[in-house]
Amino acid sequence: MTTKRPILSWMTAIVLAIVVVCVGITASDRVADPVCSSVTLIIKDSLERQYVSAGELRQQLSQAGLWQVGQPLSKISCQQIERHLLTHPMLRQAECYKLTNGELRILVRQRQPIMLIAGDEHYYLDTDRKVMPVRASVSTPVVVVNGRIGHQQAEGEMYDFVTWLNDNRYWREKIHTIHVTNPRMIELKEDAHHYTIVLGPLADAEQRMDDLQKLYENGFEHIGYPEYKQIDLQYSNQIIGRK
Repeated sequence: MTTKRPILSWMTAIVLAIVVVCVGITASDRVADPVCSSVTLIIKDSLERQYVSAGELRQQLSQAGLWQVGQPLSKISCQQIERHLLTHPMLRQAECYKLTNGELRILVRQRQPIMLIAGDEHYYLDTDRKVMPVRASVSTPVVVVNGRIGHQQAEGEMYDFVTWLNDNRYWREKIHTIHVTNPRMIELKEDAHHYTIVLGPLADAEQRMDDLQKLYENGFEHIGYPEYKQIDLQYSNQIIGRK
């Protein structure tokens, strides 16, 4: 009997050690792979523009089976969520994070239009020079370009000119409408004095607008603005007023 007790004791100790290790592995698995307890969706620029709501994005994810509360975090693909959100026409960026407390956090940014094309087609161009659909929720005032304008001109030289116009402290509050008669005949509606500015082609348009600004500041603002209907800038080194 005396020889069997140590053997049983050792066997008991080994069994207990195995049990402890198994329990430890199970517990560590639970800590390393928590369940998604909540999803927080934040629209980072919601104070600047409200083109899309968190509820709309939640519905989009739910319909795709990607609103995964209750699922293990290890089985949730942040890349898949990001890619799916970026199919939304109003979103520019999407980032997804998993937190150790089981929370899934999603951050999105919206697209920003800089001009509205209102020709044969109606669409916005955003800050990435990409087409953005017209939507009732988009209420940000932008330059309106109407008339005969195609995608190539809109996304090329017109985009460059409108970007310059938006960055120009003098003109951006005065010009809100651009009319395209044909690709080489551009007219601007000058709101402050109700002039039609005949710009002609967009090549070197910025320099001609700078020349007109000098005439306004050094001439008209001192002697008064004449009752013109048109100011023609299409000829080099000339500014022609027509009543």
